[in-house]
Amino acid sequence: MANTYEFLLRRKADLEVRMIEAQRRAQEPFEGELKAIGVALGALERAGLAAPGEPATFAAPARRGRKPRAARDMILMVLGREGAVMTVPEIVRQLERRWNRALPLAAVLLELQGLETDHRARRDGAGWTALDEEEAA
Repeated sequence: MANTYEFLLRRKADLEVRMIEAQRRAQEPFEGELKAIGVALGALERAGLAAPGEPATFAAPARRGRKPRAARDMILMVLGREGAVMTVPEIVRQLERRWNRALPLAAVLLELQGLETDHRARRDGAGWTALDEEEAA
């Protein structure tokens, strides 16, 4: 029987997944309108009705700085750094501690399963370890 801590972790992961799904559903009505506006702007530009060389004043500024790391890369770094068998909740805690990224438990588990199919990580009992290049071959 699962203890309270494991139950709460599963519940937290479930709620995070449900929040992401709700956010996606809330954005759907606006995506169609955004596409339509993009098509209309493109038509105006092709027709020569747009002001040439004049950037929109409401356009988002160019983003500067480093590109954010992918979750898969961060998980591999955590697994490789520890060199020991780590459970999924421990991996999530390490990601939060090191990169201040709160990834849902379910998302981390999916990434780990993808890494396992790519032969970059292995499930060892109750935990996960990173595979060296020699082991992966």
